[in-house]
Amino acid sequence: MGTKNFGNIKVDVMTSDEVLTDITNRIENRKKFKLFFLNAHCFNLSQQNKEYATNLNNADYVLNDGIGVEIGAKVLGFSFKENLNGTDLTPRILALAAKNDYKVYLLGAGPGVAEKAAGNFKKQYPNIDIVGIQDGYFKDTEKVIENINNAKPDILIVALGVPYQENWISDYFSKIDAKLFMGVGAFLDFSSERVKRAPEILLKARLEWVFRLINEPTRLWKRTIIGVPLFFYYVIKSKFSSK
Repeated sequence: MGTKNFGNIKVDVMTSDEVLTDITNRIENRKKFKLFFLNAHCFNLSQQNKEYATNLNNADYVLNDGIGVEIGAKVLGFSFKENLNGTDLTPRILALAAKNDYKVYLLGAGPGVAEKAAGNFKKQYPNIDIVGIQDGYFKDTEKVIENINNAKPDILIVALGVPYQENWISDYFSKIDAKLFMGVGAFLDFSSERVKRAPEILLKARLEWVFRLINEPTRLWKRTIIGVPLFFYYVIKSKFSSK
């Protein structure tokens, strides 16, 4: 395990097994900690949003998500051990929760989405203990925090979208009684099957972004067509500004 500078953002270079071991140790030792993911879009936002960049750098773990940051790391002179995208790693964390009797709270996505995802989780991990569900369209934050604290989850999964979820977690971290705080983006949408993942052949070819762009062009065209060149501009700028 080690930490590298991806431009102005600190990222952890780890395997998924190392992540799961660390998570287990921290939860067993009753430590509170934040785990976030960094993909190309996240990096772009971090260059434009100082609060978000600060919150990423104050997290206990920032894990690499996707082929963009993998290529970017090589440009910056290092390599990641493994692609740790949240959509694939989070199910392994849920399996860990089911195995070790960790309590899980789901927060975020649209009305009914987290409930559908929870149903699918229970089919996949019969022993999982989901102690609370709240969609992301809430107005009374203090009430939501009270509900979470009453449930006392070990793992709080927050799917409010980037950068809001990371900023929300950071703002309320000290007030919430949980151990692992995770920002997971569209994970609950995928898990509920509201949004379909790419076929396995595209996942293996690292082309899931193409499938998502075709299926959600209105939402993702700007992030892809403008965002990809912008990402490499920021990466190259970081490379030369650090010399």
